[in-house]
Amino acid sequence: MRASDCFKKRLLRKGKPDLLKASKALEMSDHKRKRAEELFENCFYEESIVTSYTSMFQAARALLFKDGITEKSHACVVSYLRENYAKSLGHDRISWLDTFRLERYESFYGLDPSELDKKESEDALNKSEKFFNSVENIIGHI
Repeated sequence: MRASDCFKKRLLRKGKPDLLKASKALEMSDHKRKRAEELFENCFYEESIVTSYTSMFQAARALLFKDGITEKSHACVVSYLRENYAKSLGHDRISWLDTFRLERYESFYGLDPSELDKKESEDALNKSEKFFNSVENIIGHI
């Protein structure tokens, strides 16, 4: 779905830029990233991946808040980033967010047991840290 479709369906909404919310979202992103590390260290690999995604999602929300956008759809956040931050954030990082979005969905709503392992969890941790750092560089220290 394109971001314009998300706006038409009100899954994305334009408002006023909110740097306080952007800052709070970055703080939450960092908190979730640290929590994902704790889960990983205690061998909760699936939960670590979901929490790594949550960290990435909160960082993505920081960009939206900076732009005055609120979201009602995880998929629309990805669409918005693809259309507005591909150059500064990078296609790879946006693809990571989308991949882990789907992992989260499967973890929450899937009917089969997860086969996610330590290696995949470690990959999610590394990518969530890179994603966070990239967003922080774009936004700057608010």
